[in-house]
Amino acid sequence: MNIVVCIKQVPDVPNIRIDRERMTVIREGVESIINPLDCIALEAALELRRRDGGRITVMTMGPPQSEEALREALAFGADEAILLTDRAFAGADTLATSRVLGRAISRLNPFPDLVLCGKQTTDSDTGHVGPQVAEELNLPQVCGVNEIHLEMGALMVTQLSDGFLNTLRVSMPALLTVAPDLAMPHHVPFGDLEDAFSDREVIRWGLGDLDLQGEEVGLVGSATRVWQLYPPPPKRKGEMLSGSPQELVKHLISKLEALSILDENEGDA
Repeated sequence: MNIVVCIKQVPDVPNIRIDRERMTVIREGVESIINPLDCIALEAALELRRRDGGRITVMTMGPPQSEEALREALAFGADEAILLTDRAFAGADTLATSRVLGRAISRLNPFPDLVLCGKQTTDSDTGHVGPQVAEELNLPQVCGVNEIHLEMGALMVTQLSDGFLNTLRVSMPALLTVAPDLAMPHHVPFGDLEDAFSDREVIRWGLGDLDLQGEEVGLVGSATRVWQLYPPPPKRKGEMLSGSPQELVKHLISKLEALSILDENEGDA
């Protein structure tokens, strides 16, 4: 089975900063990690390869420093790594990003049997890229899977949705996005990291390699714009009440009346 795992290098959450002019995440000078759910997707790919054989290609779109994430993925056990990097790709929304990823995946020979993505990323949290890549490639897709098995040439997957556990049979090639409980990433030995950063090759593709036009990618090719960002509202201070049940009820009713949540007639009732 040939598997592509799409990963993303994201800023470590406590260090995220925003470019207020472009309304994009500042990545330069910020410690970065592989998006945690993408690590789970990679671990799931490794487990499928252990069970059923095959080859794993990891792919990311990003600035040149994103190569670090790919080398870490090679240390995890991926067979091949492809970095999609070009100044023209900068500022892309999820649609422009998916267009680049989809075009790059379509160039692979043989075409992959399975594309795996994290369900969402910690820097934007949209959950759009996986489904949009599936649409670009015209692939069947299932989002948020927590179990994957290969059975008689098809994928059997489970997905928890609205409190129900769905079991689905998916023909290949297909795209799946993974839920947090699908797998537990393993510890990578230091020696494997050292080999990946010193001896392994990372393939680089830019705009000219993908047969895309400049107006299809990056900020120009994006369908959405971020006009303003707001901090989350401050949490209201809680208050602990003590006393007998009757005193607590009276105190609570008076508080609700003061907030106009409960009128006095309802309180008296």
